[in-house]
Amino acid sequence: MELWKMSQKVSELSDVIPYYFFSLVFSCLSISTMLVIFSFGTWGVLGIIVFSFYVVIPYLLFAVPVQVLFNKHPKKFSLIYFGFYIFFSLLAVFIYSAVLNFDFSMDVLTTKNYYAISLSAALFFWFWDSVFLQKKSPVS
Repeated sequence: MELWKMSQKVSELSDVIPYYFFSLVFSCLSISTMLVIFSFGTWGVLGIIVFSFYVVIPYLLFAVPVQVLFNKHPKKFSLIYFGFYIFFSLLAVFIYSAVLNFDFSMDVLTTKNYYAISLSAALFFWFWDSVFLQKKSPVS
């Protein structure tokens, strides 16, 4: 690959990185705020900060790679993208809860909290992804 082509690709990527960051930060803050509210607000602002550090890891490992792939063919508020985010969110929450609880049984799949957190995490990430990154095409 020629040097000028590579520098052009790096330049294009560096223009988009802040939007990935904003999408990630707002997604983490949104899901953390929801978790604090539904835990009856006992944690307050400290809880939002703490939960944000916990949720950034699954978002980075599962959602951001999918987001990068989707940004090659941007579609604002695409229901297909939302479906993929739900799938990866279900997978991420299952793995993350299994690792944090040292319990690799399938019992987590029977709880309402598992589905509520998974769907909320997917919804928030899909929303902020559509707001910040998926700009090139109209609403689908």
